Amino acid sequence: MKNVLLIHPSRKILGEKDNLYTNESLVPSLGLSSITAYARQQGINAAIIDLRLSHHGIEDTLEWIKKNNPVLVGITAFTTEITAANIIAGMIKEVFPQLPVIVGGPHPSQIPGETLSEFKNIDIVVIGEGEKTIVELVQIFESNKTEEISNVQGIAFRNNGEIIINQARQPIEDIDSLPFPAWDLFELKYYNKIFPISTSRGCPYRCYFCSPNYLGKKIRIKQYNNIVNEISWLVDKYGAEHIQFADATMGLLKDEAILLCEEIIKRELNKKISWDCEIRADSVNMTLLGKMKEAGCGFVAFGVESGNEFFLKEIIKKGETKDQIKNAVNMSQKAGLKVRCFFILGHYTETVETIKETIKFALELNPDALSFGLMVPNPGTEFRKLAEEGAGGLKILHNTWENYQQFNYDCLESESLSLQILKKWQSNAYFTFYLHHPFKALGLFFSQSAYNYSFKGIIKIPIMLLKNKFKKNA
Repeated sequence: MKNVLLIHPSRKILGEKDNLYTNESLVPSLGLSSITAYARQQGINAAIIDLRLSHHGIEDTLEWIKKNNPVLVGITAFTTEITAANIIAGMIKEVFPQLPVIVGGPHPSQIPGETLSEFKNIDIVVIGEGEKTIVELVQIFESNKTEEISNVQGIAFRNNGEIIINQARQPIEDIDSLPFPAWDLFELKYYNKIFPISTSRGCPYRCYFCSPNYLGKKIRIKQYNNIVNEISWLVDKYGAEHIQFADATMGLLKDEAILLCEEIIKRELNKKISWDCEIRADSVNMTLLGKMKEAGCGFVAFGVESGNEFFLKEIIKKGETKDQIKNAVNMSQKAGLKVRCFFILGHYTETVETIKETIKFALELNPDALSFGLMVPNPGTEFRKLAEEGAGGLKILHNTWENYQQFNYDCLESESLSLQILKKWQSNAYFTFYLHHPFKALGLFFSQSAYNYSFKGIIKIPIMLLKNKFKKNA
């Protein structure tokens, strides 16, 4: 048995608090649980430390490493986490200079070479899916055959100061062959009681602000029976009461979505769990939505993005129209489902007038909950390329990755919309909607939906928005 430690980083390494504003903010990592489950299946003894938990810090992490002598340490990282991941890697290297530190996740997968160039404490970047890659790396370091690293697909590494990006790894075709996630490796009593489930991998859509296809553009879908087997296993083994389908859109299941719902009902799991999902407006109908409700679905989330028809079609490349979105929201509410809508402000060529269109459309849709995020120029997105070129007067203000977030926003502005004006209009959008619907604001706290705000978020976000709204122009 070969010990491997996987780490979820935390902002407290930077001397800051984690922004655990939504219920899903403190859900155990699906990616880490999938990798450790696969590693264990291959005879590798893996462990997970989540540094977001208040009782964990770098000291007990170093103590674990000293006691267990792992073959390697892996760290997952979204863009906001990559700086903390590098600092953690450096702290590990100070005490264990020969221990390989691997970093994977969306940020390094999008810009592997740049990640290694910027962050010197990271030895290897895993690009895309990590299950098979981690196992191969463990075998190499366990046997001291480090010269074979050049043969491992789906990684980037340094060789005598030169950054090498190996051949891409082909995505796992049969994702049903993967074991269920290793939730037993998490201290579940410290998390929100929400279990994420993946029904597919890959995304065929090309929204210009998103980079979900670091797992590949080819769709790989689990058999609906296997998905329900996993739900049943979560209920029986962990007493799960709430499920979040973690895919970018449940609509990728297509015809099997109804079969999935019918199987949940057949096994009477709808009496034991509730669940949330994201879905595209162009993939729903009353039959599906009715089955989803009967099967225990409570919340559906739609990525609306903008209230401007031209933006939807020509800029965002969402592939949906305002009419489709309006019909989908209406049908969902008619089916008895609660609806959350996600909007983004600060698009390419955005103006105050187009922001007003988005606010007006949000009021027309009248969802049960919504979010107005500000556009983040994340690596690997088409939007970032536009911003780097200064298209439409866009200007990236910094690459302090940990601040690439939709609240406490400070990373982008344009010639027509200064940073301060953007933040003010974000506040205006929220207050306009929730002053029209004050009881829906209360629902953001009392609902157990993964998409709704935690108690911390309910306190901090309104204060933040108020400051932005009434801050005097510089």
